[in-house]
Amino acid sequence: MILLLESPAANCFGAAPPTTRDNGNDIMDKTVKIRAYTDPASGQPASRQKEQDIELAARDAQLADERNKSLEQLKTIVQLREALKQEQGRTAELSKRVNELESGLQQVSASSANELARKDALIESEMKKAVDAESKCKELQAQLKQEQAKLANMPDQTRMLEAKDKELADLKTRLQDMGGVLNKIISIAEAARLVSKP
Repeated sequence: MILLLESPAANCFGAAPPTTRDNGNDIMDKTVKIRAYTDPASGQPASRQKEQDIELAARDAQLADERNKSLEQLKTIVQLREALKQEQGRTAELSKRVNELESGLQQVSASSANELARKDALIESEMKKAVDAESKCKELQAQLKQEQAKLANMPDQTRMLEAKDKELADLKTRLQDMGGVLNKIISIAEAARLVSKP
């Protein structure tokens, strides 16, 4: 580091600087160059503080990124929850209709061939809807598993994921119960068909 001192009266040693006169000119200024002392360790705290600031900024950016990812995953989970609720409503409606069909089949002792065909077609249609609902539930379950894997390092989401697992388990149980009901309906339809044959 070079410090430049300009003084017309004295140099760095306190003595008057030499002067010259040229055709009536004023005294010329002399510039004295002095090498200033710099403590080697004086720059270290500032450098360390700068490194800490950079590290803190990086951590803040990482936290913001993780927070954004968490929000996106929460949105996905909310959407999946709504989809599950819709599927559960459809499953409940299908189960209700199947129960109604089963009750109707039990009351019918002798039906015409056309009536039996209509019942069979209706049962097949309901079975197809039930299979589609089960397939949709499996797809949603797979998506939830993916989200669970993404949120494995986020402890605050554990309760929500457990609730999803419980909902899926309940839905699976309902589907299994409905499958049993459909099997009973098929058995009843087959029995009715055999009875109606001459």
